[in-house]
Amino acid sequence: MVDRRIQPPPGTRQSVAAARQTSASSNRTQMIIGAVAVSLIAIVVVVGLVLNKKANAAPVTDHPKSLTSTAAIADGVVTVTGGPTTGGPPPALSIDVFEDGLCPFCQAFEGQFGQQIMKAVDDGKLSVRYHFLNFLNKASASKDYSTRAAAALECVAAVPTASAPKGLFMNFHTMMFTSGIQPAENGAADMSNAQIAKVAVTAGAPQSAASCITGGTNIAAAQAAAQASSALLTKATPAGQEIATPAVVRDGSLLNLNSTSWLTNLLA
Repeated sequence: MVDRRIQPPPGTRQSVAAARQTSASSNRTQMIIGAVAVSLIAIVVVVGLVLNKKANAAPVTDHPKSLTSTAAIADGVVTVTGGPTTGGPPPALSIDVFEDGLCPFCQAFEGQFGQQIMKAVDDGKLSVRYHFLNFLNKASASKDYSTRAAAALECVAAVPTASAPKGLFMNFHTMMFTSGIQPAENGAADMSNAQIAKVAVTAGAPQSAASCITGGTNIAAAQAAAQASSALLTKATPAGQEIATPAVVRDGSLLNLNSTSWLTNLLA
């Protein structure tokens, strides 16, 4: 019987072994380079996450509720002021904040800067004029949530100072933009007026405000105010720039909110 297995030429066994050794060494080198590359990528990702977290960190995190602020409403614009003493001089700094009750970016804005704004108001360093828009009505399940949320905020702002607990409007406002309370844009459901009224009562609003919300008392006023505020925001927005919420205006000029120090710099 003839052995038909192919035999390697003389001298090739050593070359194959050497090739295997070279290949193994090359593989180890590639593995080391790959491990180093993965480590470097991991470091870059971690550093990026840390820097991103730092860049998006809230400037103030120890002031979850307003303690001294009061609210007043005129033509659908809610002005909040505060301070350790009542009747003191008005704050040197005043800003206009434009929001839509359904706007997810407004929720992010409130989560990042809401406590800093409340603290500055409570310290008597800042007054805020809140303007509520309703361009996201169409993105709500009820098709009118933004307007109804604005109307509810007006109901709470209209509670007489003498009968309103300190911080009522700002605390209700904070709750309305809190995850789990604010409905999702293009969501399957949003809150009824009765549900919004319950949130207001939880914030400390009296029954008169709850009835105002449930009955939709300020719906027409909120619609008119949204139109007027939209015109103001359009005027303050530079030509060619997208008109969007949240937006902060000071002395008629739109502020750049990309830096977490925008308010810190104003208060300095």
